[in-house]
Amino acid sequence: MLPLFAIPIVQETTPTLAPSFFSLPADEIIFSIFVWFGWIPIVITLFWGFIQMWKNYRQGIFSRSLKYVLLAIDVPAMTEQTPKALENLFASIYGCKSSLTWKEIWIYGRLHPVFSFEIISSEGYIQFLIRTQTRFRDSIEAGIYAHYPDAEITEVDDYTEKFPSEFPDDEYEMWGGELTLDKHYMYPIRTYIDFEDRLTQEIKDPLGYTLEQMARMKPGEHFWIQILVQPSTGSWKDEGVAYVNKIYGKEEKKKKSMVGKATEAALTLPAELVEHATEVNLKPMLFSEGENGEDDPWKVFKISLTEKEEADAILRKATKVGHGAKIRILYTAKKNAFVKVERTGMVKGILLQYSHLNWNKFTLYIPQVPKDDYFWMRWVYTKKQEALMRGYKTRNWGIGADPIFLNTEELASLWHFPTIAIKAPLVKKAEARKAEPPVGLPITLDENTLPGLGVDTQPLADIPVEPASPVAKAEPPIGLPREVEALRGLPSELGEPLSEALPSVEAPSDEIKKDDSVPSNLPI
Repeated sequence: MLPLFAIPIVQETTPTLAPSFFSLPADEIIFSIFVWFGWIPIVITLFWGFIQMWKNYRQGIFSRSLKYVLLAIDVPAMTEQTPKALENLFASIYGCKSSLTWKEIWIYGRLHPVFSFEIISSEGYIQFLIRTQTRFRDSIEAGIYAHYPDAEITEVDDYTEKFPSEFPDDEYEMWGGELTLDKHYMYPIRTYIDFEDRLTQEIKDPLGYTLEQMARMKPGEHFWIQILVQPSTGSWKDEGVAYVNKIYGKEEKKKKSMVGKATEAALTLPAELVEHATEVNLKPMLFSEGENGEDDPWKVFKISLTEKEEADAILRKATKVGHGAKIRILYTAKKNAFVKVERTGMVKGILLQYSHLNWNKFTLYIPQVPKDDYFWMRWVYTKKQEALMRGYKTRNWGIGADPIFLNTEELASLWHFPTIAIKAPLVKKAEARKAEPPVGLPITLDENTLPGLGVDTQPLADIPVEPASPVAKAEPPIGLPREVEALRGLPSELGEPLSEALPSVEAPSDEIKKDDSVPSNLPI
């Protein structure tokens, strides 16, 4: 290989050899140039692959060092909040993203945090869950309590640990898939705003159908929905804005990437040599120079209603904060309760609610869906099951399809707490409202309210105790009948024990009359 690298240098120093080289046939010249410079793209590709492997290795070590917590949210039973409240929560997640330096990315393997918003149904019992890093727990709880002050948030164990990770399994069977968008992510899906009734101004929440279906899980069945969210920069909306400008006749000049510039610089010399030898210009085929078209000021009046509707929808999505997202749906059950056909139709019904024929819709990522329609699909059926279950359990960002980008409005439409209009049964809700005691509430030592102060215990030595001041006993009012005198006049139907228990009191015969009637001054 080294003698081949020396041929161009020798030809430059020996002018007599140059005519002999260019006098060769064109195919031999092209082959020689490929031998001299063909190794450049191969080396670049291998180098890029090795640095990506190094990056994934460092990110794996960093991810294993993170501590996570799984929070269960019991929503209030009577809440009038709309999905708009959760839209603010998803927008606040953007504050958890930090600007990573080159050293943090390639040396330490740091990456942006990933939050998991989940809705699970265990035999019909529905629960809302959020998995987050421990350091972001306060941010998540503050975002929920800000709009749902009566909600109850508790830390729970991971529910996926009791289910198998390898298939086939003797007890459980599973099916599921990962969702992706049918079109480019710049096109939005239907959101809760599109479900508003124009006549009654009431939102026909699509989550009601989802919860009703999840509540129909029978004993032994489990249905899970997982939405992974990773805060990202605002560069995801650039393609949508450029597309809208193109619709209205304003095209932007394309900028070449760093890889494109390096490739162009590496192939410039071979292209010039071929042009010098064969007078064939290869630059138009190798390099896309791009045409700087002139703006059409009248194109805005030529767009159709469908294009205008698409442009408005794309701009509406681009005006709000967006995050990277991965959505997984998993159905697992015991083998005697596993009904794949029925739950497959349920999944399709849930997804079709958010479909818009002119914009975008959800679809299953076929390479990850376990299917057994043909015999070659059965060969990899269990492999797809294991990959899907492993990705769900670990909340892995890299397994499966490429992430899509959804804005806060779309995320809030997919994951929010049921409103007062949703009557889905078996949704875990807060049973009673809990409040803190009033500030400045006095606590006395006479009461058994402090630890160590009981009936048979002594007060704490470190706490000074002042004796209680004696309470003066007041005399009864003048003329108030005494208890004994009052009870002497009760009827004899009260029984003998009462009369025997009373002490004998002798009173003058002229003051106590022998009459069975109740005295008029008997206190009641």
